Amino acid sequence: MLRIDPLQSVNFPICRGKGKLKDEAESYSDFRIERKITMNYKNNKEPKFLPGFNLSSLFDKWGDLDIDTLFIGYFGKVPSRYSYQEVNMEEFHLAFPMRFQDYILGYHFKKESKNSDFKNDFVYILDKEILVIQDSDEIYILFQNETCELLSDIVDFTKKLIIEEKNKSSINLIISQPRGLDNKKINFENPEIDLSKMYNDDFETFHNQIIQILGEENKSGLHLLYGKPGTGKSTYIRYLCGLLKKEIVFLPGQMAQNLDNVAMIRYLIGNANSILVIEDAEELIVSREGKRNSNLSMILNITDGILGESLGIQIIATFNTDVRNIDPALKRKGRLKSAYEFKALPGIKATTLIKEQGIDYNVTEAMTLAEIFNITEEEQYKVPDRKAVGFK
Repeated sequence: MLRIDPLQSVNFPICRGKGKLKDEAESYSDFRIERKITMNYKNNKEPKFLPGFNLSSLFDKWGDLDIDTLFIGYFGKVPSRYSYQEVNMEEFHLAFPMRFQDYILGYHFKKESKNSDFKNDFVYILDKEILVIQDSDEIYILFQNETCELLSDIVDFTKKLIIEEKNKSSINLIISQPRGLDNKKINFENPEIDLSKMYNDDFETFHNQIIQILGEENKSGLHLLYGKPGTGKSTYIRYLCGLLKKEIVFLPGQMAQNLDNVAMIRYLIGNANSILVIEDAEELIVSREGKRNSNLSMILNITDGILGESLGIQIIATFNTDVRNIDPALKRKGRLKSAYEFKALPGIKATTLIKEQGIDYNVTEAMTLAEIFNITEEEQYKVPDRKAVGFK
């Protein structure tokens, strides 16, 4: 049973356990609420776990509290969920317990550092079968009744604390959670790009084409961006993130090797009408001795197959290899929506960008963007001089 005294540390029920489980549970009972935050629980009924609930199921294999299982433990029902990112966590931490003190039955928390209190993980148990989880960078609301008035008030309260940041773009990273794959939104500054200066003369035509196609709703397709390293492929993708309204998902190379995995298929189904970015995709798109791997087959299906028609996911794949090496099926009409080879900039364009940096440099050959914008840095790796071997 939870001890609901706002000025005392909360006793987490699992602390009655033994061994590792007890040690993990005790990390959830090491916090004293700030005295300026007042909570009145006197008229509320303390929450209890259902009889026979298996306390050991509350922790996943990483020792983290499974909030879905916690909801089931209290209410005996599988929850629905809302989640909100970009919330002002400090304001939420201070204001939520005061705003909803008449409905909070108790709370759990986890404190693993001496950082400011609002960064701690809080789980509030509320009346009307509601859990509110304040993670370090996200708010989760678990509930049963979608039409509940208290739920609407909590949602409205949370939305008002969402911070709208200008000149910010975001991309989703795929992360592994106990319940499966999920998104982790990463924000970054919009790169300032003058397409006419930073890319070759034919690039703006391609840019207008890909923007139009990527913006289409529920359309599948493949876009190939290829060329030498340092020619601006990744920079351009960051630029696209600030222009497109769709969710953009970055798929790491190692995870891309498991596109045919059941968990990945389930994830894709839950992220329809999105854009999937696979960088350095050579291992996926090059056919080996005429044989296709299962991940390549999956890409073909997503971009122009049954899954493609159902999910409307578009894939941007970048690679450095010669385009002639990739599987011919990827270049089929109807599947390949756009393709562009990023090349080094000719002398005139390179000279212009270098002079804008206030650097006097004599350009003698075409240069990549990486070379242009790092021209003052010394080369970190130098090819050693070869010593002559043999007779002179």
